[in-house]
Amino acid sequence: MPKKLLSFLAFSFCLLVSGNALSSELEREKRIAESVKESIIIGDVVNLRAGSVEFIGLINNEEPENLHGSVIILHGMGSNPNAPQIVQPLRSQLAELGWVTASIQLPIAAQGASISDNLALIKESGPRIQSTLNYMHENFQNKPCVLVAHSLGAVMATHFLASQEKLACDALVLIGLPTLASELPEAQSSEQLKKITIPTLDIYGSQDLDNVIKTASVRRLALMKNNPLNRQVEISGADHAFNGLNETLARSIHSWLTHTFKQPTQ
Repeated sequence: MPKKLLSFLAFSFCLLVSGNALSSELEREKRIAESVKESIIIGDVVNLRAGSVEFIGLINNEEPENLHGSVIILHGMGSNPNAPQIVQPLRSQLAELGWVTASIQLPIAAQGASISDNLALIKESGPRIQSTLNYMHENFQNKPCVLVAHSLGAVMATHFLASQEKLACDALVLIGLPTLASELPEAQSSEQLKKITIPTLDIYGSQDLDNVIKTASVRRLALMKNNPLNRQVEISGADHAFNGLNETLARSIHSWLTHTFKQPTQ
């Protein structure tokens, strides 16, 4: 078989595999969206759009008398906007504490994909975060506006904010921010963190992942230089998913936010 034909077939196969992978990822999102819609008890489902891609968000829009602002919650690797670990407890408990909450579906890789495949989605998350910020600004009194992000979602939030020329929101909460082996500039979370000047809370567990705990001192150094309101908090006994400590996590975030924005606590 001629070499040119072999090269063309190889290229065509790569395109086919790439196309199937993208289709598989979007199909997985659709399945997750349907499952979330069937299981949702608290809040409303909204369809948001980033370019040509539609994704779901869960909005807790029962605004309390003393509204503090809005919180956008970003899930971790392969998760969803109503995940029982971290996401669902935060979106409901922070709402009870006076925040309008929105948790969104971030881009996800195919089932069983490598960490590298997941990190390749970091840039793709930016338009979804921006779309959600726009929605919250248009529909709610969202000042101050806060991004609360866990694990890979925290990497995505860090990259998004580090890339903005203007302030996109008023504060950032990072939960279990990992530093993962990658050559991608956007995956260098500790370096990205140095570029963020808004008030930032870096919160992690004493039993968190090694790639979270071992880089805590590096993150703390960056935080100390960026903003006097920045804090790093270690929750004793907490693992990466804060199992059994959801209320402690929510209260810690709420306490720091109310201090940062000088609002009365509930």
